Order: sequence, then structure tokens, then C-alpha cells
Amino acid sequence: MDTIKFALNDALVNWAYRLTKDVEIPASDSVSRFQAQFTDHPKTRKPPFVTIGDTLSASTYWHGHSLNDWANDWVKLYSSQQGNFMTSNMEDSGTMTALHRLARVNKVDANRVLVLRTASNFTVPPPGRTAAWSATAEYPDKGRASLEAAYRVGSVVVKTLVANWDQYKNELPQ
Repeated sequence: MDTIKFALNDALVNWAYRLTKDVEIPASDSVSRFQAQFTDHPKTRKPPFVTIGDTLSASTYWHGHSLNDWANDWVKLYSSQQGNFMTSNMEDSGTMTALHRLARVNKVDANRVLVLRTASNFTVPPPGRTAAWSATAEYPDKGRASLEAAYRVGSVVVKTLVANWDQYKNELPQ
């Protein structure tokens, strides 16, 4: 079993963030209504925004306050207290495992890996709701907002890389 802790290329992450931090990500009325339920988490009620944070991937789906505390603790442990748990994921773990293994045999440059995550739901329920309700609640607009956010933010990075490929093919963006 591999425990993967990819060393991030902070310069690349910060470059991508500078490019995208002001990208407008609209929120529909149904997204805003869903967010409004989370009265105990002020940042969840903000309009969608671009940020940098850490994600935790697990082989088992998890949800709720107790497991969210576990995730926060795990990220802190593996990051020498430097991590800031922001999202869960399972999808990226397979991709990152493959890239990690390819990097070990010099087939991939791990310094060029950027992961873009968007949020379509939360890992904890709003006040007055159970983890079971939250884990099975319908995503606002069936998750379309997160797909739109991924396109809006990711396309800025991709278009910049493509437009400047003569430079970036041999030199990473800073």
C-alpha cells in the first residue's frame, strides 16, 4: 500500500493561483440557498472563490463532523502542522498514485502536477441535519456549478500554458 505525499511545487501553485484568483465564479440561487444552511461555517456562505488548500483522499467514503475532525487531524499530521484541510476527494487518488509511480521511474515530472478541485457539496451537514442527510442530499443544480467553476478556472491556466508553450515546455511557470 502506498501512502502518497506529493511534494508540491509551490512556485507553480502560486503562479496558477495568481492567474486565477480573480476569476468570477457565479453562484445560482439554488447554490446560494444551499450554502445559506451552513450558519456555523461562515466561509461556506461566501460567493464561490479560488483559493489554495489541502485535500484528503481516502479509499472509503466518509462524511460528518467526527470524520471531518479526523481529516483535519490527518492533514495536520502529514503536513507537519502546515496543512489546511479544505476538500475531500477520492477521484484524484488514483491519478496521483499513477503519477507518483511514473515519477519514480522518470516518466513524469511531478513538479508539473497541478490539481484543481471544485466543491459541489460539503463534508459536514448544516446545523440541524444529520450526516446521513448531508451525504445523500442532492447537489444544487446537480453539481453543474462545480463543473462550470472547473472550466472557468482551469481554462485560464491551460490557455496560458498553451499560448506560452515555447517558454513553458522547458521552463516551469514561476
